[in-house]
Amino acid sequence: MKYFGTVKSFDSALGYGELRQDLGGDALRFEESAISWGKDAPPTVGQRLSYERGRNDQLQPRAFNLQAV
Repeated sequence: MKYFGTVKSFDSALGYGELRQDLGGDALRFEESAISWGKDAPPTVGQRLSYERGRNDQLQPRAFNLQAV
């Protein structure tokens, strides 16, 4: 299922960021590897994205398969 949100923050040096979910709730973390477009164009604060929800290896909620809208 696709969800939508905006980039709250992204740190290219550390390789992760957070999304503000359109449905509300806590910010959802994502890793650089979840970005589905070229790595040479990192997400920017305020950018609208679609994503899927899942969990990482530590079972923490994460956003995956990020796509620009």
